[in-house]
Amino acid sequence: MAGLVKKFLASASVVASMSAVFGAPAMAATFTSSGTDIILREQVGTSLQVTNDITKLDSILQGDSSNPGGNVELGAKNVGQTQGANPLATVQAQNAQGETAKFTNVTENIYSSSDWLNGVGRAWFSDAWEQAVERNSSAPLVSSATEGLFYSIFIDEGGLDMITDPNISYINEVGDDIVVGLASPLNLGDRFSDPFLAGALDGVQISEIFAYDINGVTGYAWSTVATETGLGGSFSGNYEVVLEGLANGYVSQEVLESSPEDIPEPSTVLGLIAIGGLVAATKRKVQK
Repeated sequence: MAGLVKKFLASASVVASMSAVFGAPAMAATFTSSGTDIILREQVGTSLQVTNDITKLDSILQGDSSNPGGNVELGAKNVGQTQGANPLATVQAQNAQGETAKFTNVTENIYSSSDWLNGVGRAWFSDAWEQAVERNSSAPLVSSATEGLFYSIFIDEGGLDMITDPNISYINEVGDDIVVGLASPLNLGDRFSDPFLAGALDGVQISEIFAYDINGVTGYAWSTVATETGLGGSFSGNYEVVLEGLANGYVSQEVLESSPEDIPEPSTVLGLIAIGGLVAATKRKVQK
């Protein structure tokens, strides 16, 4: 459906105990990967180390919110604004009954697809910008009216590459929900060199985006609440996405009813600086 984007609910939660995907004991789910654009990191002491040992995939993804551990980065290579779509990288969980859950990076042509730019990409930025306005309204030009302006700066700074290569720390089932842990910086503003953008996004918490296909339900997800991991840098925050009800084949979701306001042309951004929300959403459930 042109102009319609499904953004599945992303929220943080504290979970006392977790099992692996599909409700089985932790080792009952087997994880596999595909694609060449994947980086595995295992936790060694208080730091993460890159490993080429694919047999460690299961142990890397067995963490939880109290101990996220290492992570698997999907789509690590930046494609840039002229390179086309991202190469696909996948982590798949399979249980003893052969049921599968797939988690991937974003593979759309993120800089050229208007559906992406005005849909999922803009929805993610709007979540970030809502926090920015709440936290940093005293910073230059930060207001709900300037979201489109700062989205243009964000794109020009390579922001879409930054948010489409998720670092997945764990994949667990909690009751009827599937919970995905993501490693991302605690402070979004620290990722940018542009002083206007860095100042506007200072203190904002939001993870990168991942795509999923679970029991035939597909979508994108991210989280806007983090807990500190103690690892610092790119992995300083642990974000949890709760895919509600997916263990039973349905998911709560928000449907964007129209596209956000247009993005200013890049050529106008500097001029706008010099002189210087997302639409309402309704919730429904999709039954498998």
